[in-house]
Amino acid sequence: MQCLKQLAICALLLGSDAAPGKDLAEDPFLRPYVEQLKRSTPADDLGRITAMNKTELILLHHGYGTYIRNRWIHGDRDPALVKFFLAHKINHPDGMSVVIIEALWRDLNSRLGPEQRASVEKKRAVVARKRKAYEKLESECEVQLTKARNEFGRHYASHGRPSDSALRGPFLKLLVEKSGRVRKIVFLEGDSPELKAGLAKVINGFIFSPFSDDEVVTLDMINFPHCRVAERDTLHDR
Repeated sequence: MQCLKQLAICALLLGSDAAPGKDLAEDPFLRPYVEQLKRSTPADDLGRITAMNKTELILLHHGYGTYIRNRWIHGDRDPALVKFFLAHKINHPDGMSVVIIEALWRDLNSRLGPEQRASVEKKRAVVARKRKAYEKLESECEVQLTKARNEFGRHYASHGRPSDSALRGPFLKLLVEKSGRVRKIVFLEGDSPELKAGLAKVINGFIFSPFSDDEVVTLDMINFPHCRVAERDTLHDR
C-alpha cells in the first residue's frame, strides 16, 4: 500500500510533464535558488536531506516541497523561475519543486569529503534495511489481522459488542521486539479488561519477522487491517 501511494505521487509529479532533454537539477540557472535554500534551511534539516537516497526525495514533496512552492512558484512569485521550467516542459508546480530539491541534494552531496561520504553511505544502508523491515512488518500485520478478524468478532460479540467492532481496530498500538515477539499491546479506551484479555490472547499469537536495527518497533493501527510503523517518521533523524 505504501509503495503504491508513493508511485501515485510520482505519477502526479512527473507523469504529466514531458521528460526533459537534460538533467535540469544540474542547470546553473538553479544555483541561486540552491544557495538561498542552504542559507534558509536549518543545518539539521540540510543534514537529513544530504543523507537521503535520491529515490527518497519524493518524501519531501509535502512540507519542504510546499515551502518551496509557496516561496517561488505559486502565484507566479518568481516569474523567471516559472518561465525556466515551462521552457523545459515542466508545467506542474509539484514537478518544479522536485527538481529544485534534487538540485539542492546534488549540491550538498558534491561537497562531502571521503569520510563524510562514507558516513552518509553507511546511514543510507541502515535506512534502506529499516525501510525494508518496516514494509515487511506492516504487511505481516495486515495479513494476521485479516486472518484473525472472525476471532476478534467472536470476542466482541461475547461481550455484548457488535461483531464488526474489529473494523475499528482491536488495538491502538503494538510494540514488537526485534525477535518478532509482541512485547506490549496498547488498547483503545473503553474496552473492558475482560475483552482486552480475550483480544490479547489472539494478538500475542502474532508472529513477526525479526529485524536488526531497532530494539523495538511500534505498529500503529491506521484502519483495519492496515498498520503503519511509527518509526518511519524518524528514519532520517540523527
